[in-house]
Amino acid sequence: MSIIIEEVTQQHNRKAFDCGVTELNQFLQKQARQKAAKNISKTYVAYRSSAPEMIIGYHTLTGYSVTTPPADRDYKKYPHPLSAVKLARLAVARSQQGFGLGERLLIDAIYRTVLVAQQISAIGLFVDPMTPQVIPFYKKYDFLPADPGDQSRLEMWLPIKTCIDTVDSLFN
Repeated sequence: MSIIIEEVTQQHNRKAFDCGVTELNQFLQKQARQKAAKNISKTYVAYRSSAPEMIIGYHTLTGYSVTTPPADRDYKKYPHPLSAVKLARLAVARSQQGFGLGERLLIDAIYRTVLVAQQISAIGLFVDPMTPQVIPFYKKYDFLPADPGDQSRLEMWLPIKTCIDTVDSLFN
């Protein structure tokens, strides 16, 4: 039984999804398709090939304009804003938590970031962890604090070079 990740469609049962976080459930149920139709963001859902209508996880990507450059000397000298990709949401159904689906969804988001960077440029993938408890998950995949000097900001980023290296190591 393989897991497939694709853009959300009408065929996917968004109403039944429950990750345990009301805000993430409601976004998928009420906004994901509309925002995709208006090119505001794109939501990609994971499902098992044996049950294509049943969403077991999702992530949402959007364009991002970086007005405060990350603490990286490569970007300090460029005019701002800089283009990037934002991982706006990542959620796994309660029944699937703890089995590595979050990692699969994150890898998919990193892969799609590399595709964007190849077409229009992007300095990396940014994320705002919902809570400090989520930060170790992103650190495990080499995300860095976007502003190490400001401990009140949770925003993290994965430089495009790291995204490319991650994709190369997994797919080549």
